[in-house]
Amino acid sequence: MAHDYAEDTAVLIPSYQPDRKLPPYVAQLLGAGFAKIVVVDDGSGAAYDGIFTALGQQADPRVRVIRYTPNHGKGYALRVGMRCLWEECPECAYVLTADSDGQHTVADTLRMAEALHADSRGLLLGSRDFSLPNVPAKSRMGNRITSAVFRVLYGQLVGDTQTGLRGFARALLPRFLQTKGDRYEYEMNQLIDCSTDRIPIRALPIETVYENNNENSHFNPVKDSWRIYRVILSRIFRFIAASLISFLVDYGIYLLLNNVFRLHVPALNQTVGFLFVRFVARIGLAAVLARIVSSTLNFLLNRSYVFGNRSRVSASFWRYAATVVVIVALSAWLTSSLHTWFGWNDNLVKMPVDILLFFLSYYVQRRWVFGGHPQEVPAATHEEHMPQ
Repeated sequence: MAHDYAEDTAVLIPSYQPDRKLPPYVAQLLGAGFAKIVVVDDGSGAAYDGIFTALGQQADPRVRVIRYTPNHGKGYALRVGMRCLWEECPECAYVLTADSDGQHTVADTLRMAEALHADSRGLLLGSRDFSLPNVPAKSRMGNRITSAVFRVLYGQLVGDTQTGLRGFARALLPRFLQTKGDRYEYEMNQLIDCSTDRIPIRALPIETVYENNNENSHFNPVKDSWRIYRVILSRIFRFIAASLISFLVDYGIYLLLNNVFRLHVPALNQTVGFLFVRFVARIGLAAVLARIVSSTLNFLLNRSYVFGNRSRVSASFWRYAATVVVIVALSAWLTSSLHTWFGWNDNLVKMPVDILLFFLSYYVQRRWVFGGHPQEVPAATHEEHMPQ
């Protein structure tokens, strides 16, 4: 039975060495009234010619089968299918992606299409219930860990980070064609891109299907898990690297200036106060001058290398500058206080102080400086808007 909300919705199915359930699944999707079914054969090989030939022989213009060799991976296949939908199906206002291994029912794809028609904002995820007894233990534990890490690093709770049933409006095709990753890491990069661009990520509960303990999955627990976690942790690693470079510059300049002031400008050895805050003058001045240099370098690294921010430089610069002022004040105050209160070496105590402030800085920059305002996603309607 055809449904109205399927009439302008396409279903994209990346497929690698599928079983015989794929042709009936496509037939059921056609029966449900979907406007277009794009199946991408990701280099399955000659042994699977019969399955894909059967799909092509359904004599229904709504079915489009794309084949190529060799195998490139799920992310590559998804981008191939998305480009096809952009170029050949302008009538499809919504896109659903679904796996070919039997995990996504036709009923759930219809519910996803209906939900997109009710609210087309952002990325809609078909979210499975991992607490059910039929879920393999490795899938349950892996998803819980991945969700927890994603929430800590990107500030967004995603209950099912690896679901292949996803839906979005056609306007997001240009953005998702830019998402990196040729294999399973593509889907994690898609979530990170949405988090970075402040594109809403929403969840719709779906049926949790695991047939034969998910033995038909081509997911490699070692290689693909490494790719996924490398993607998840890449931002914090880049942030650490950028911060380490900036810290070395900052600490080197601070040591130089603090020692120069101590030896050659004795007037700066006195303690000065402002309201309830007290500073050793040479420590405060050395910290400020060092941070001006290192923070400029850090801003440039974080904007392009860490967060990939594409907003106007001026917009993020002033938020970054305000953050630096607060962090510098806290650093100078805590270093001075620990030095005067406990007599700790001011050169050494600055290191643990700045390590603690590092985590505060990451949180503020992720939430406010480089990700504080949603970026507009244009409703692209011309081919020149597409990445090549």
